Amino acid sequence: MKMKKISIYFVVVIIFTFSNTYSQTNNLTGSPYSLFGLGVESNSNVGKNSGLGKTGVASGMESQINIYNSASFATIPQNIFYFDIGIYAEGDNVDSGKDDEFRGGGNFSNLSFAFNPNGKYGIGLTLMPATTVGYALIGVETEIEGTDQKFKSNITGSGGLNAIRLDYGRNLFKNMNMGFNISYLFGKIDENEIILLNNSMLNIVKENYYRGVQFGLGFQLKQNNYNWGLVIDSPVVLKANKDTNIGKNSDSDNVIIESTLNESIDDFILPLKVKLGMSAVLNKNIVLNLDYKRSFWDMTDQVDNIGYYSDQDIIAFGTEYTIDKEALNYWKRISFRAGYNYDSGYLNVNDKKIRTNSLSLGLGLPIGYTKKNYINLSYTYGTSGSTKGILIEQNFNSINLNISLSDIWFVRRKYD
Repeated sequence: MKMKKISIYFVVVIIFTFSNTYSQTNNLTGSPYSLFGLGVESNSNVGKNSGLGKTGVASGMESQINIYNSASFATIPQNIFYFDIGIYAEGDNVDSGKDDEFRGGGNFSNLSFAFNPNGKYGIGLTLMPATTVGYALIGVETEIEGTDQKFKSNITGSGGLNAIRLDYGRNLFKNMNMGFNISYLFGKIDENEIILLNNSMLNIVKENYYRGVQFGLGFQLKQNNYNWGLVIDSPVVLKANKDTNIGKNSDSDNVIIESTLNESIDDFILPLKVKLGMSAVLNKNIVLNLDYKRSFWDMTDQVDNIGYYSDQDIIAFGTEYTIDKEALNYWKRISFRAGYNYDSGYLNVNDKKIRTNSLSLGLGLPIGYTKKNYINLSYTYGTSGSTKGILIEQNFNSINLNISLSDIWFVRRKYD
């Protein structure tokens, strides 16, 4: 009973610490493409999925949390409680063809827990970033309307969308699991523009707020050593409003020129998404994952300042090798992972899509001699865009570190 109280206390403290720290900043990227829309999709992940090329639509949850398919929550062993917390760091080298620059960012990446109280269903709750913004435009020249003069400004952006997600999964038939999830998406994107005018400085701060609810439905089918998965995520309209503050700073004083609060702006639409997955177990120690995802951006009819949105395809492959998960020898229980992810992109600029290719390597390090506690470490290298035309090439290196723990809950003590 004492250990149970310690476990609960540990989870509460971590949640409190994470929530306070996470609410202060969400700068997880230095990608120049985070300038568009709501930013770039976050590379944060739960458990081991980062080291597997971000695959997992058909994977179960026999030992760790997998949020890629709500149906997988039905595979949590009875009376088992899972807890996962992670940190994420990214370094970006940005090349315009003439100049290059290094940018970086990092923060806590996720907080998740899941459990199966009676063997009939599994349930979980996750807090993590959905999109991230972290761009910087230095020395932007703008013409003053009606004159031949120009002024220079520095523009920076940060923030992004966060997701609080509730998952539920249960067994539908003998080898068929079904699950659903509901996610509350919310967040703020900050843009800070500094304009230098003679002996004064104009500071324009815009804060865009977004919020909306998304639903998802998932299925998994098991056939011998093969698992098949299907996920459908609903489209969602994100309601939006904006706060704007314009101030002038000079040698003598600081003056607020304009302040506008809660101004309505255009809603943003996230598209319908369909995901298919396959997972195979070979010789009990090799697992292969293959996922395909399509996002129907064409249906949203959205455009950006320099481009338009079009359907997005993602193909991902991942493999995991473990000598013997049941061995007493610690080194034989270490999992080695590798993955590849191709993203066609969804933003067209001059009729060219911003594609992303990435390779990942990962390790699953058992904690002590337990079979369901791990330190998951992964490294990913990838490229986005190109130096052709007005595009920019981004080379990124990212590291995910997740601590995945388990405990036995919901069991009555037979003796005091």
